[in-house]
Amino acid sequence: MIYGNQVLIEKDDASAIAEGEKVTLMKWGNVVITKKEQEGENINLYGKIDLADKDFKKTKKITWVTNDKDTTVEFTLVELDHIITKKKIDEKESV
Repeated sequence: MIYGNQVLIEKDDASAIAEGEKVTLMKWGNVVITKKEQEGENINLYGKIDLADKDFKKTKKITWVTNDKDTTVEFTLVELDHIITKKKIDEKESV
């Protein structure tokens, strides 16, 4: 894992987080959000991580990536939901 002082999260997750709320950054720890700002379509959250806080119950679990130009890469995500319509294919089924 690459940790940093800036992380990127999904916009829907950021929208659902309120000032003063405690959230869990997956595989890292709990963060208390101290400030929330909206700049156009971007949402900026500021918080303080508390690595000693191990109470992960009743917190929103947030996936994230470090916002570091040296380690962050661009990629193209292709969703195939229009092709794959079944959640699980049984072993006996042919595809």
